[in-house]
Amino acid sequence: MLEFKEKITNELKQLWQADKKIHTFWEGGSVATGFDDDYSDLDAALICDDDYVEEVFTKTEKLLDESYGISEKFRVPEPCWHGHSQSFYLLNDSPKFFYIDLFVQKVSAGNRLMESNRHGSSYVWFDKKDLMDSTPMPEKEYRNKIVQKLRLFRDSFFINKIELEKQIVREREVDAMDGYIKMIIGRLAFLFNVKNRPAKHDFGLLYSYREWSQGDHEFVKEMLYVKDLNDLRKKSQIVINKVEELTTELLKKWAE
Repeated sequence: MLEFKEKITNELKQLWQADKKIHTFWEGGSVATGFDDDYSDLDAALICDDDYVEEVFTKTEKLLDESYGISEKFRVPEPCWHGHSQSFYLLNDSPKFFYIDLFVQKVSAGNRLMESNRHGSSYVWFDKKDLMDSTPMPEKEYRNKIVQKLRLFRDSFFINKIELEKQIVREREVDAMDGYIKMIIGRLAFLFNVKNRPAKHDFGLLYSYREWSQGDHEFVKEMLYVKDLNDLRKKSQIVINKVEELTTELLKKWAE
């Protein structure tokens, strides 16, 4: 797959670099984090003139369709959460797990999602106007968000505990598991993120296997596997205790 990815990346680079209205092309995702392998997709990001976004998609799709055939396409509805434009492509003639994630930004846009402590060290294929800036997100920028959420957890966690226990007592397995994963494990994931990778406090469980301590990752892994309601009763109490302990500990550290 890596050979195919290299081939198609070079073809796209030639198309985009020759276009005067496209200024920057970088590759993020697994390439930026150093974990590119045979199962990786192509995370391509571009910066173009403000009035050229749709033309970028049109020209790119023409090349992909003529050279490989587009079997599936998903254009993310706008406005997107990140404020840019994004489309995904699955090709007819490509390895099984390969797809293209095309992320297009206007030259006037902010929030470029380049911070190295959140998105890794992107591979820059070209940058005609020196627009790339991978400066790490400053601690003060995410500290306030962390403290605010820690206080919210501390003050509201009793509600989550009651709601989970209700479903367990009612013997509603699906509802209980839903609450356990979303309200209890979800909070634990945030707390372990603050502990292990605070700049990525909002990344959930994603990539925890490589960025948390082994002990924290193994703890969550064990707590995620639940056999039945009796097992859920035991494990949920263990996780609840851990959430309360970590919330207190991290508030003391971050709210000082």
